[in-house]
Amino acid sequence: MSMGNALSEQMAQKVGEIKQVVAGLSDEKASKPAAEGEWSAKQVLSHLCGDNDALSMYEFKRFLAEETPDLGINPGEHGDVRKGAPITELVSKIESDYAEIGQFLSGLSDEQLARKAHVPFLKESPLGEYPTLGQWAGAVINFHLADHVNQLRTLAQ
Repeated sequence: MSMGNALSEQMAQKVGEIKQVVAGLSDEKASKPAAEGEWSAKQVLSHLCGDNDALSMYEFKRFLAEETPDLGINPGEHGDVRKGAPITELVSKIESDYAEIGQFLSGLSDEQLARKAHVPFLKESPLGEYPTLGQWAGAVINFHLADHVNQLRTLAQ
């Protein structure tokens, strides 16, 4: 199995986990944060629907379209724009967005997955500030999505 196919499958698995975690969650409960200053489940889901952040399809494609593009990451931002949407709409958007990214990843060669971007936020991380597209996708799946799945599990209790 190619690296792109493996990343696509891992991404689909994380989206499946998100769907499973929020399946029985009411819109009312999902709108309430666990504590003052924390995110609600809807804010987490809204964040994962982010159209204009470094996790969007546009940013993934920039690895191929530009020579070492600068990806802007603003940790801690959530998408209040969609938090009023029903859970089903948020989950549907996440599912379609990440399916598109997964399909994109599955069609990439090893050479394409080795292209780099500049992500200053990651300078002190094991990835460094110039991750490859494959490393970036892996970090989105294994850190970003995994972290939010755990956050949603806590909020759904």
